[in-house]
Amino acid sequence: MPGTRLRIENIERAGGQIAASDLWRAPADGSVVGFLRSNLFYAELMERSTLDFGFTGFTFFGSITRGHRVLVLGNESRIENIETILSGDRIILKSADAVNSSHYYEALLMNALAGSRILPVPGFAGGARNMAVISGEVDCQIGSIEAVQPIIEAGAGRIVFRLTSAPLPEGLPDVPRLADHLRDPALAWAVRIIDAAAMLGRPFAGPPDMEPSAAGHWKVLFEAVVNNPAFRELSRVEEGLVIDPASGEDIAELLSGIAGMGDGLQDDIDSLLDCGQLLTSSEESQCG
Repeated sequence: MPGTRLRIENIERAGGQIAASDLWRAPADGSVVGFLRSNLFYAELMERSTLDFGFTGFTFFGSITRGHRVLVLGNESRIENIETILSGDRIILKSADAVNSSHYYEALLMNALAGSRILPVPGFAGGARNMAVISGEVDCQIGSIEAVQPIIEAGAGRIVFRLTSAPLPEGLPDVPRLADHLRDPALAWAVRIIDAAAMLGRPFAGPPDMEPSAAGHWKVLFEAVVNNPAFRELSRVEEGLVIDPASGEDIAELLSGIAGMGDGLQDDIDSLLDCGQLLTSSEESQCG
């Protein structure tokens, strides 16, 4: 972008909702763009009345990487394997940063879908989430491969389960997946929600109804960057991030598919979250 001056703002408050709200109200001329947090996808599904934007209404240019969601079990935990977690006989502690984070929601969804009793403990910001696993303060962590990589690199934990359906990248273990451990096969639709949130990865977007020329300009720039070999190598070496881009059209199709699941989707997800929360209240609690 020769001759263009950029001002970069990192707005972390409220789980990305403030940044998304600012982007939603920004001019549609391409002067303001941003990276959205994929947890906002969950936020729209579950807290629609509290948001002043609609996640599906942004103009998406693409996503830097399509993610996986894995469960890493810490070596300092007294829990030995995924079978113990799935049995539902024990309360399993998981560190979380906030109650509106994607990994917080996904822990509760896993409980409701597979019968585990994973209790997300909020208050662990940034790297503290992984350090809590390394130190043995909590048992496990749920997140993208990149997010949990520090635990694995430290030799302090191992991937034992995947919440998403697609196979993990080459070199990672072939572990059980959530879709094969549902307590009720009729709940398979909920795995599609987790798959969709993971595929969103790190979406790059602009305000709603952007001018076509401005949107096209940013899409071209996005594709040039994510397909640049030097950028890919730098991302891998410096950030441990494997670039696996999705196009804006891919994201729009994915979100359209979720929207087509019906008007009762929000209530259905709320019921699963309530169930997942109930299962963490005691080792005897049950839900339908």
